[in-house]
Amino acid sequence: MTNGSSDLSKRLLGRAGLADCFESHLDASGPQRWKPAQAAYQYVVEQVGVRLDEAVLVAVHPWDVDGAQRAGLGGAWLRRDAADYPQVMLPPTYTVGNLRELAETLA
Repeated sequence: MTNGSSDLSKRLLGRAGLADCFESHLDASGPQRWKPAQAAYQYVVEQVGVRLDEAVLVAVHPWDVDGAQRAGLGGAWLRRDAADYPQVMLPPTYTVGNLRELAETLA
């Protein structure tokens, strides 16, 4: 789920060889709400057929992880730089440096 274009996200993931790792490529045009609105996350779980508590949002933006967790999802923060996660937000369920580390953590 992206606030931008799902087509752009799919192209970027394709360049990284990851586009086929996802069942769906969704964007804010579906729920007509941008993240971190709860309706955006609710839309995603409805589209993929899982419960909120079965889903984990993976993001580089703390506001996105926080929004997902406030909506009832788990949150995985991909820590791209040395910045600390803001303490005013709900702490992420997982904090990892990259997708490989996340996969190892979830295995």
